[in-house]
Amino acid sequence: MVLAIALLLLGLFLYAMAQTAVQAHRLGQEERQVFAEVEQLRRQRAELQGLLTYLKSDEYVEGFARQQFGYVKPGETLVEVTAPVVQQEQRRPGERWWEAAFDVSAADLRATPTPAKP
Repeated sequence: MVLAIALLLLGLFLYAMAQTAVQAHRLGQEERQVFAEVEQLRRQRAELQGLLTYLKSDEYVEGFARQQFGYVKPGETLVEVTAPVVQQEQRRPGERWWEAAFDVSAADLRATPTPAKP
């Protein structure tokens, strides 16, 4: 009887130990994932900090003002080059490139009568 109780207690002890080991393994995996995510977020934060520093710089502000608003410094001359706008015709779905280029469709080619032989 004492041996049966001792075996039962030993079994419960081993079961509790196995559960603890499995839980520790799971927590270790989760900890590694969290550390990897934190490292990724740190890298992303550093990248965003660098971008913020650049966006606050005089160099960026001046470039943006020149590009968007035509800003020029005293003594500089603004030169704008414009070209005529060419509208490209949109191809219809299923239309071949040569049909759009030559304004001919496959149906037009089939409908064209062939000259009679003399």
